[in-house]
Amino acid sequence: MTISADLIDRLSTEAGRRLTARARRGRIKALAQISRICVTYTRDGQTRAEEMFDTTPTLGDLYERIGPDAYIVSITMRRRSLRERLRLALLAA
Repeated sequence: MTISADLIDRLSTEAGRRLTARARRGRIKALAQISRICVTYTRDGQTRAEEMFDTTPTLGDLYERIGPDAYIVSITMRRRSLRERLRLALLAA
């Protein structure tokens, strides 16, 4: 019984897709562990303030933390500084 070249190509392509998807999930998980969510908001339209969250905030979280009279300017993901990551690693150990 011989295995065709098409079958070998198809199997290697499928294995490559699975490995790529697994690596992508790992990168997303790693970035989530070293990042925080930064919400930039304003109350008067002139000055901006930032509030940091460890996980993606819900509307209730935003309401509790920044109040009902604030306007959200942006929500971004920021990496924690190396110093902060080292401190957290030492606390966990």
